[in-house]
Amino acid sequence: MQFTEPQWYTSVTSTNTVLLERIDAQERLPDGFVIATTEQTAGRGRGTRHWHAEAGRDLCCSILCRTEAPARQLASLAIATALGIADTLDEVGVTAQTKWPNDVLVDGAKIAGILCELRPGVAVVGIGLNVSMSAGEAARIDQRATSILIETGSVTAPQDVLPVLLKSLSPRLKTWARAGFEGLQLDWAKRCIGLGRQIVIDDGEVSRRGILAGFGDAGQLLLLPLETDDEVAPQPSEIWSGHLRLAGSDNSTAR
Repeated sequence: MQFTEPQWYTSVTSTNTVLLERIDAQERLPDGFVIATTEQTAGRGRGTRHWHAEAGRDLCCSILCRTEAPARQLASLAIATALGIADTLDEVGVTAQTKWPNDVLVDGAKIAGILCELRPGVAVVGIGLNVSMSAGEAARIDQRATSILIETGSVTAPQDVLPVLLKSLSPRLKTWARAGFEGLQLDWAKRCIGLGRQIVIDDGEVSRRGILAGFGDAGQLLLLPLETDDEVAPQPSEIWSGHLRLAGSDNSTAR
């Protein structure tokens, strides 16, 4: 996938909100159009969650993807993006893991999140990546968080990280467009936490507990029940959305 020269904003409510407003206003924007900022005043995560971005410290960007992919394939767009972010972190000396469906972690602490939103024929991929968040700032967040600065001790400007991110995302999104989740499955399995372990999926007021058995052909999570009939082989349930946490852990990723 080819990207346009990013349009930088000094401050926005949310890069996804701004880009969606421009799409809804019928502005003619090309595939691969990118906007970015280092300050969001009303950043959004999945559901009712928020994404905080202090001025000048962290990277927030949104990418326009023109696609006619079916809904089943669109479910794995965040997975392709998470792998691209993890590849970016490899480039700056940080080893990251992914967490279904849309988080990137370092030793259990969140370093990046993704929010994909749709319009007819268009997907907007929003990314928040902690670049220069300090340890003190991370401690004030109501979950474990980290940044490139915390992990490496090196100060990096968000403006310098974005080209590396786009370079890493390009082959991942090309693979996704061509082959969907099946083209990403092996790399996802290497990065994703929780495989073979007992997990909890929270979805609204409903929580489901089981074993993370793997992922289906479109990236849906396969959850094996804990209690089974000895005479019948257990069959996994397909989970398409929700918040994953390891059983016995409160590893919330609300940010």
